[in-house]
Amino acid sequence: MVQKIKALPAIGLIDISKRYGFGEQAIDALKNIHLEIAKGEFVALCGPSGSGKSTLLNILSGLDNPSSGSVFFMNKSLANLNENQLATIRSQHLGFIFQFFNLIPVLSAFDNVYYPLILNGYHTKQQAQALSRDYLNRVGMGQLMHRKPGELSGGQQQRIAIARALVHQPAVVVADEPTGNLDMKTGEDILELLQTINQQTETTFIVSTHSTQLKDRAKRVIEIQDGELVYDSIR
Repeated sequence: MVQKIKALPAIGLIDISKRYGFGEQAIDALKNIHLEIAKGEFVALCGPSGSGKSTLLNILSGLDNPSSGSVFFMNKSLANLNENQLATIRSQHLGFIFQFFNLIPVLSAFDNVYYPLILNGYHTKQQAQALSRDYLNRVGMGQLMHRKPGELSGGQQQRIAIARALVHQPAVVVADEPTGNLDMKTGEDILELLQTINQQTETTFIVSTHSTQLKDRAKRVIEIQDGELVYDSIR
């Protein structure tokens, strides 16, 4: 029997619902989601397109507000925080990886990692340069760090995006369909890289997908259908 996690949660969601619109036109994107994700977990958030995965990721990372319910990040309620306070939490403690890499095409791989780090104001120029080189090496892009995104493959661009998400050493990384724009072999390589980083750093990973690739290899699988949590492998 699988034992329930006992560590303090990195993320806590209590009765989270999200409704868009009013009256008969209202759409319930999430319905009474209750969920805890512990520090260091690697969680696969599964479900078909339109099931509510992205909405859930946006809410647990403070990018969107629930219609009802409570969100806790590292045991801190997000309910009464203003946008500046939420932005500080995201810049210090959260990393984001997207299906579309969102790299700046005129910048090199190194600068795509370095500039966001220096702009957050928590590192000196020298520290930011050293960290950027370190994380690009970790994701296997050290030899290509001076190339621009257009000179790289999709998998290589996603590795840069992963380095950018990790370079400020966040507590939690949120990845929304990180392999959705990649072929199957490259997607497998990216998932293996994310899991390796999770094991090495104990960073919490919450990775959404509608494919079976991640579902078959993640230690914890959560499934959402029509805005409802229908399966959690630790329960």
